[in-house]
Amino acid sequence: MKKEMYLPILGIVVGEMMMFSGQVIIGLSIHIINLLAIILFLTFSNIFSGNKKILQSLVLVLLIRIINFAAPQFFTGDLLMYPLIYGIMFIPIYIIIKNQHISLNEMGIHFKHQSLFFPAALLIGSATAMLEYRILNPSALIQSLQLSNIIFIAIVMFFFVGTVEELMFRSILLTRLEEVFGLKSGLILSGFLFGIMHSVYGLVPEILFAGFFGLVIGYIFQRTRSFLFILTIHGTSNVLLYGILPILLK
Repeated sequence: MKKEMYLPILGIVVGEMMMFSGQVIIGLSIHIINLLAIILFLTFSNIFSGNKKILQSLVLVLLIRIINFAAPQFFTGDLLMYPLIYGIMFIPIYIIIKNQHISLNEMGIHFKHQSLFFPAALLIGSATAMLEYRILNPSALIQSLQLSNIIFIAIVMFFFVGTVEELMFRSILLTRLEEVFGLKSGLILSGFLFGIMHSVYGLVPEILFAGFFGLVIGYIFQRTRSFLFILTIHGTSNVLLYGILPILLK
């Protein structure tokens, strides 16, 4: 029964590769078809519980890509779009958490060993941002390094982007893949999906780097089961990458 799980994953890959090649409409159409197929399969097919949980988790991956392209452009500032896109994702994430009865402990939400994890997370996040900056060379999402701007981007990157992506890819998807495929294969698949979902940048090095980052942060989650640890890594990296480094190094 494991093999049937590869088909929707393949669909995600094909859709992302279409977007990578510039065929955004085709890629988005493939994602929508994949989403509908998963929903119909979950509705009418009698499948094992573990496989059902994986399919529900993959729905989140498809939804965030579809919402990203379908969201109306209410704001002129790119940073203001993130709370809109990622804020919506809290609804399906909550529904899946309730439906699958995922406990706080299973999601990794606890405060154990945070005095040790926090400085390590800041260090890992900073190193990640420096490496990824060389690949993307992004423009800053804030105008200056005023404290109010830094606080704003930190709120967006920690409480919206970081929280949603880590709940999706680590707390939910990774743990579900582990149940069916085991720790090692589950980690590889989740890291692969995290990398392929960065295809919209149109850069192969970014896909590879994001995939590697997904493996590293996934492994850290497996070893610590600490959501706050991986959230701090992810949030720190994004604040530096899209806020501080482009201004300091321009």
